[in-house]
Amino acid sequence: MPNRWIAIKEIPEAVYTQIPAFVFGILSIILLLIGVIHPLYLIVTFIMWCLISGLGIAVGYHRVFSHKTHNLPTWKENIILFFATFAAQGSSIFWAALHRGYHHPHADTEKDIHSPNVYGIRHAFLGWQYDIKKSDNPINIKYAVDLLRKPNHVWFHYNHKKIYWLVPLFIAMFDWKFSLMAFMLPSLIGTLQDNLVNVIGHKKALIGYRTFGTKDNSYNNPLAYLTWGQCWHNNHHHDPKKFDFGVKWWEYDPTRIFLWFLNRG
Repeated sequence: MPNRWIAIKEIPEAVYTQIPAFVFGILSIILLLIGVIHPLYLIVTFIMWCLISGLGIAVGYHRVFSHKTHNLPTWKENIILFFATFAAQGSSIFWAALHRGYHHPHADTEKDIHSPNVYGIRHAFLGWQYDIKKSDNPINIKYAVDLLRKPNHVWFHYNHKKIYWLVPLFIAMFDWKFSLMAFMLPSLIGTLQDNLVNVIGHKKALIGYRTFGTKDNSYNNPLAYLTWGQCWHNNHHHDPKKFDFGVKWWEYDPTRIFLWFLNRG
């Protein structure tokens, strides 16, 4: 098994965002179950999940910024970048470089950093983020050179951790329950959701199927309805630049609900 980019003395960036998402996200669920937080707050969680995981990651980081499906004005990009920050998945530059440079061209090989077929399910689901260290520099940002030329993406690249912490803390001064349910719980859900895509997008997982004979082990899975279309993964690997990942009539891609925002004005 190849080296997994481990540097013992260095703390990975995911520690500053994903671990808090897990701790406070789970705390939110506990407080909800024991009645400290009213169930009506789940409406806030749902709305923010749509904005963070749907608009921020599935639409923004993945389709628009990584695969260039749309050319957006800066103000729309900034809205997407702001919400994506709370997904605890790093900056758009990091995300696009990883996706373009390592996942798509080398899917299910040793260069695919979160392949479940090469490194195992645990690593693909939760481990890979914690093996990425600056000293080993496994993610070469040259693969996102177009984003490096955009000042707004560079600014969010350097400040996303501050935003991730300061915004919820500021809101918590007025309503800590709202802060937990609007930021930490959606962050937890989105983290688990997208890491699940890493696994079942490249494993048959009982109900997975392949429509196209791609060179990788990508699969489509009906869990795409709950993962913003990301699990129509075989379709996506067949045609990465297509915004709508659905191909067959039943393969609805929920990110279509954001097309009005992308296309209008």
